[in-house]
Amino acid sequence: MKVTIAGATMDRRFWKDDKAATPETISAAYARISHSPKTIPALRDMSVNEVEKARKSNENIIYKMGHSSVAEHAVFNIDIEDASRLLVEFIERHRLASFTERSQRYVFFGDKTFVIPKEIAGSDLGSKVKDLEEAKFQLYNDTVSNEVLKEKFGDKLLEQARYILGLTCPTDIGLTINARETEYIISQGMAHPLLEVQEFAKGLLEATGSLAPSLIKYVEGNFHVQQTKDEISKMLEGMAKFRLNEDGKREISINTSESAVCSELPTPSDDPESEVVAGLIFENSDMSLDEARCMARNMTDDQLLDILLPVFKNYPVHASLPRAFEMMELTFDFDISASGFAQLKRHRMATLLSQRYDPGFWETPDVFMEDKGLLMTYWELMKRSRELYYQIREEFGPEVAQYVLTNGHKRKVIFKTNMRELYHFVRLRSDHHAQDEIRRISDMMVGEMKKHFPMVTSMLCGKDGFDEGQRRILGCEAAYEEEELS
Repeated sequence: MKVTIAGATMDRRFWKDDKAATPETISAAYARISHSPKTIPALRDMSVNEVEKARKSNENIIYKMGHSSVAEHAVFNIDIEDASRLLVEFIERHRLASFTERSQRYVFFGDKTFVIPKEIAGSDLGSKVKDLEEAKFQLYNDTVSNEVLKEKFGDKLLEQARYILGLTCPTDIGLTINARETEYIISQGMAHPLLEVQEFAKGLLEATGSLAPSLIKYVEGNFHVQQTKDEISKMLEGMAKFRLNEDGKREISINTSESAVCSELPTPSDDPESEVVAGLIFENSDMSLDEARCMARNMTDDQLLDILLPVFKNYPVHASLPRAFEMMELTFDFDISASGFAQLKRHRMATLLSQRYDPGFWETPDVFMEDKGLLMTYWELMKRSRELYYQIREEFGPEVAQYVLTNGHKRKVIFKTNMRELYHFVRLRSDHHAQDEIRRISDMMVGEMKKHFPMVTSMLCGKDGFDEGQRRILGCEAAYEEEELS
């Protein structure tokens, strides 16, 4: 085994004049590993010597073949200065990045200049915001400079005083992020309703897109996200009404159904499909979680599907579904070969538990079933592996003994995930490009889920079935509209 440093985080001032100094070369080299017999250093040499060829390779592998994880090998370090606290919330909601933020708990912020939203700058409201923020900073400075309070609170004085600072208060962030997540943040920011977030997205694109154009490419705004939110919010306005009952409790009234009051707090396991809808209702209304759950559980199947339809209609095949789909958790257990496990283990946003490989249990690929002689030889080698496994295990233990097993040997696994991640899994693994075994497992998951949860899985399919599934969903929506008109 040999371990070599291929690259490292470095201040760009040391290498920015080198034309080959782009993270694209690392991505291109690593992308070729799976298809080329050349050594990794040789692949890296190719990428560095032919940057344009490396970029073209990235485009083919990432965008045409769909292997987006290749872009994760390119990593950026980004300085973000004078970002409002509201912008910081947008930036730091993204999971697959590293952030270090100047802390209001330890650093004095009284000398900062607050951000006036461009939407209202220069207007009367802008002037009122300016006056209010100045008053907040004045109280902050008076508090942290008070000698009595310094004596009483000591190091915790800044932590206490920061509560008055507004979401306009600027701060600085050090951001480390891979190219795939960078592209995702840019596409979200471009469609965001806040001008400051849009400005940040454009700045991030300018900083990274010129350095790695083959990796930062699909940056058009995710307008489908806001469009879906708007449609669900509008739908809820006409679907739910509230009134106080005699006990002063808010009742939810859903059109075409009786008033609904939850006497007991429902749990996610009561009705998993309704839990997803409850998440969508919560995000797009002012209801509490209990009220959203109560509403969802008193909806008819058609009403539940009405809430889900904007998602299935607006979200493109490459987009992750709303996080509300994470409200529905799923657990599968099955047997899988080492070859299939190599595909399964790449899904890092799931919980994966596994037993050791079973030396007496293996997958027989179709190719060996075509020839009796090959089949008998295959089985004989499997049996020899099993026998040698037990001999080695007796002397050196089961961990060392696993070396003599094959890619065909199986193990039992538990695969726990949520519905949002399952959609991502199935998009890749039920597609016709997927490996046969993992596709078979994925297809069985789809069949089982559709049997028990037909509404929330309406668009659960491989990439190759997406267009057909969306046409079917849109036809379903048209049918509902015809019923309403009649």
